[in-house]
Amino acid sequence: MKVSVVRGGGLAGITTRTEVSRSALPTAAAGILDRLVEEAGVREPPAPSSPSGPDQMLYEVEISDDDGTVRVRFTDADLPDGVRKLIEWVDSRAEKIHRLDV
Repeated sequence: MKVSVVRGGGLAGITTRTEVSRSALPTAAAGILDRLVEEAGVREPPAPSSPSGPDQMLYEVEISDDDGTVRVRFTDADLPDGVRKLIEWVDSRAEKIHRLDV
């Protein structure tokens, strides 16, 4: 499984991508990733996003695994707590790949 988080918008309008692959994680961390993805509920169809306002951050979370790819989008205003926790965890991992997304 691979989790990708794309952020865009905000004052600067810069888009970044942060990715973590389950195969690059230690066993315990891989289990935590599985749990966070499940708790985030991103495999279920999300409620429609509210329109984004000026300078609001936009988030796209993509989960890719043997079952396919799921992609969901949120704004700061409608980012669920479970998805926020998943994003924070991905950001905290030393194994992550972080780059500007062009």
